Amino acid sequence: MTWRRVTRADLPALLEFDRACGAVDHPRVVHTLDMLEEGFDAPTFDPETDSAIAFDAGGRIVAYGEATTGSEASTLVKVRLDGKVHPSRRREGIGTALLAWQEARGLQLLAASESDLPGWLNAGIESKATAQRALLESAGFVPARWWLTMDRDLRDAIPEVELAPDLRIAPFADEWSESAREVINDAFRDHWGTQPLTPDDWGALVRLQSFRPELSAVVLAKREDDSEDVVGVLGTMINEAEWEPNGFRFGYIEMLGVARGWRGRRIAQALLAHTLRALRAEGLERAVLDVDSESPTGAVGLYSRLGFRELDRSVTVVKEY
Repeated sequence: MTWRRVTRADLPALLEFDRACGAVDHPRVVHTLDMLEEGFDAPTFDPETDSAIAFDAGGRIVAYGEATTGSEASTLVKVRLDGKVHPSRRREGIGTALLAWQEARGLQLLAASESDLPGWLNAGIESKATAQRALLESAGFVPARWWLTMDRDLRDAIPEVELAPDLRIAPFADEWSESAREVINDAFRDHWGTQPLTPDDWGALVRLQSFRPELSAVVLAKREDDSEDVVGVLGTMINEAEWEPNGFRFGYIEMLGVARGWRGRRIAQALLAHTLRALRAEGLERAVLDVDSESPTGAVGLYSRLGFRELDRSVTVVKEY
């Protein structure tokens, strides 16, 4: 087995490897090549220092890991660890060695930060990745937050939600994009572990082929001078590669946020109802989203009242410094 740093030329093979791992660890979630490309091109990722990839004698990928910092740190400095071992090569100690390297690199990244904020090494684990969770917990990582995957049958009745006369729903468009980023940052600044999205982070998200602006929406508030401000945002993804493993055609609600000063005006409900109708008109069967199980805004209750039900769970494990 040979270890080296990952290169851009490795990405197609890395996608094949990722999907082989994903079929076991996160069968409902299927990554795409442009997702890997955006991650590789992220300004916070240096493949020469932040990656490790292993090949067997036949040139097949055996393992891959990375340690990356977030673009912005407002309340804490986070280093995300993402590591995988091919299902056919597990229980050989490869994952243990890879995690040791990731931790060491993660601690270097935390030490290099000029901030005096708390530091985290963290990893996200889907419910079926039991071996990965056991490995991380054996290394001292602690389950810190659970996330719910929820879905809704689009055949069910969708409520009518009226907005006040000074508010209107509009399709997501480039002219609203930067304001939408600011609304999402404002909406999530008090959420567990969330750090602001930079323009680079936002661009990587909306450039994905799965991002569907025509199925995404903003709520605009009219000012006295007739100009308009973005006060609510809903972003939708459609990744057809995920339909077969899930067993249904669906749209994924990637983000939903309302500016803090505009909460309590049924903006989130209106965006959701509007999007559910749009997804149904698209011929899809379900809507899916993920939510913090302890959301401070009561999001779980909001989604439940609109017909969403728990489908799966995932957990974030953390080491704090």
